[in-house]
Amino acid sequence: MKRLFSVLIALPLVLSLVTGCATTDRTRTQGEGTMVGAAAGALLGGLIGAATGNSDDALVGAAIGAAVGGAAGYVYGTHVANQKEKYASREDWLDACIANVAKVNQETREYNIQLARDIHILETEATRLREDYNKRIVQKSALLEEKEKMEVKLAMAKEKLELARYEKENQEKVLAEAKQTGSNVYVKDFEVKIAELTSCIDELEKQTAVLASLSQDMTV
Repeated sequence: MKRLFSVLIALPLVLSLVTGCATTDRTRTQGEGTMVGAAAGALLGGLIGAATGNSDDALVGAAIGAAVGGAAGYVYGTHVANQKEKYASREDWLDACIANVAKVNQETREYNIQLARDIHILETEATRLREDYNKRIVQKSALLEEKEKMEVKLAMAKEKLELARYEKENQEKVLAEAKQTGSNVYVKDFEVKIAELTSCIDELEKQTAVLASLSQDMTV
């Protein structure tokens, strides 16, 4: 696992060098998308691979996850760049950005609701398993199996969290651009939407912390 975490820690540093070479708005957007996608993919792939208990599987999972995630992130970044280029005016682009952050807000709220339900189920099952383990009704393997489920759920939550943070960062850049270009009619709307997204991110961070704690509690 130490080798896995070394890879995951080093990955963002390497990717930051790649994105640092971007010199245009388009290439910067593509590079940022690649970095976020690769980091999230490596985390998820590594944790799923680690679930087998084999460190080599974890490293392979991280590498594959980074490649797939990076490719998906590049596609997303290219999509964003293409979207910006296709609008006839800055106002059309700003309208689209506001609509997008509203969509992300809704999706993140819905994810938080579902995650809260999942956590409740996991907490109930974890309590039962720990009690049964203490009574010698179940083996250690049952706790480890439940922990693996939590780790996968945790990795997915972290990926969702990173994407929400990425969206917030991008929308803050658009807000700054709107202020600089005198598009004051959009400023208030952006500020409200970004505040809503911040609230969703805060909630997701709390739930992610709960998941991490649950997983830790299953260690025996």
